[in-house]
Amino acid sequence: MSPNADLARAQQRFARRQRLVRWKGWLPWAAGGVLVLLGAITVWLFYSSSALAVEGVRVTGIETVPEATVTQVAAAPLGTPLAKVDLPAIAERVRTIQAVADAQVTRAWPNHLEIVVTERVPVVVVTDGSRFELVDATGVSFKTVPTRPDNLPEALVVGSRRDVTIRSVVTVSAALPVALRSEVRSISAGSPDSITLNLGDGVKVVWGGSDDSARKAEVLSVLMRRQAKVYDVSAPDLPVTKGEKR
Repeated sequence: MSPNADLARAQQRFARRQRLVRWKGWLPWAAGGVLVLLGAITVWLFYSSSALAVEGVRVTGIETVPEATVTQVAAAPLGTPLAKVDLPAIAERVRTIQAVADAQVTRAWPNHLEIVVTERVPVVVVTDGSRFELVDATGVSFKTVPTRPDNLPEALVVGSRRDVTIRSVVTVSAALPVALRSEVRSISAGSPDSITLNLGDGVKVVWGGSDDSARKAEVLSVLMRRQAKVYDVSAPDLPVTKGEKR
């Protein structure tokens, strides 16, 4: 083999190694450029393109609140890229509906928002003698109905401190054992500190204020082993009965 042929092959091998070295040097830059390009496409797709824009709203968790009311109050920005939607703001608007206790909003890719509603659950119906208000466990009056619901205890609330009194009534009702709560025909409250439970056959429980309600419920459960017309647990350490049968 001639020296010229060996030299040519050596030059070819050298040239290939040089190209490989240059390619390895450019490879990180090329990979970085591809990543930047992909990132730019992703940002455009999620934040500027109409491909992932809001097309509608799905509402779940509702039973009494009309879906149309929720979607109207939510005011979802249709046509806005889903990634740019202010979810907390929508949830806050939905929570302004009286019968809604809470609302959570999530993105349902690719084109929808999902609103999960938690409705208020009535625990007592409050009346002033002319109207009936449904009140939940937090003491919030959220709906007025024309007639008294049969499955809820009725509370006749009067006086100037009505909102505070209603919260006190709810606290008392929640503290009652289930068996005793089912015996309550109505609750009378002229103030937060003058709550009376009206049971069947004219039997009354003088409760007083909502403080120490758990303790009062325990004392009442023991006291009612006696048959009486009035049970006074307003001072739970000194309970009193009246009209007790001997």
